[in-house]
Amino acid sequence: MKGASRRVPTTVHIPTGTLDIIDNYIDDREKNVETGRMSRSDFINEAVNRYLVELGLVEPESNTEVTPK
Repeated sequence: MKGASRRVPTTVHIPTGTLDIIDNYIDDREKNVETGRMSRSDFINEAVNRYLVELGLVEPESNTEVTPK
């Protein structure tokens, strides 16, 4: 892999109810100008990063990159 920050397209199968929750969260977040814009991809990437930290598979970072242990 050419760099830790490289992003590649993936397919994620999510129940429609979960997708509705994510979309509602993103819509509400965009109404608050201070938090900035977020896409579904951003949301899922952030959720995956947090879960990897919770599992102890990566070190917590202040940015969106993950660092393997």
